[in-house]
Amino acid sequence: MIQLSAMLRSMRVVDLSPTLERGIPNWPMHPPLVIDKARLRRRDGYYSQLLMISEHTGTHVDAPVHFHDDLMHMSIDTFPPDILIAPAVLYDFSSKHMQPGDLVTLDMLKAYEDEKGVQIGEGEIPLINFGWMQRFWRTDDESTWFVKNAPGIREDAIIYFKERGIRAIGCDTVACDMAVLDGVGQETTGHTTHWLPNGILIIEMLTNLHKLSLRSLFVATPLKIKEGSGSPIRPLAFCED
Repeated sequence: MIQLSAMLRSMRVVDLSPTLERGIPNWPMHPPLVIDKARLRRRDGYYSQLLMISEHTGTHVDAPVHFHDDLMHMSIDTFPPDILIAPAVLYDFSSKHMQPGDLVTLDMLKAYEDEKGVQIGEGEIPLINFGWMQRFWRTDDESTWFVKNAPGIREDAIIYFKERGIRAIGCDTVACDMAVLDGVGQETTGHTTHWLPNGILIIEMLTNLHKLSLRSLFVATPLKIKEGSGSPIRPLAFCED
């Protein structure tokens, strides 16, 4: 146990979640994040804030039931607590300067793997960096552009990840596989067909992916929400370099 603790402490830790604060981007149909200073030390004897938060606020994970009414037995509370603790591989496409509606293709995945000498394995978590957080995350009155416009992942690449036996997939956009253009979501077969129905969880709105090494240990735990469609998370990546 001491050796494990020492090994983890020797690694570089990257926080993959943005701060939860008023005005953060969220999918337009979801309720906004509300933070209220409900109790003040001077008035009430202690300080405490009240949160009103969606299951899909900030960095969060989607469970199968999020898109599938018939999969209530696969709500977020039914998954083991270590489901999101696994080796991760970074797929960094930020240099492509992708635009809203653009799609990562299977050819792009394979070219990246050949260049980097890496391939995602069974039980691992690919992390897709579109560079979207770096370029467009904001909390002012223009914050909704981030969620109303985004690149996505084409079905051939979605199927590739499924066939590699991944346990989850993460990205720095609002809907991962689904491209969004002027507020209109495009095809989302990861959610509807290939990932969620097969128990592959989808992690969205990750930040700081540009700070990761090619391989890392991804560590996060969803809240145990009864019949939850997903959960906010605070993921960390432990990098060896």
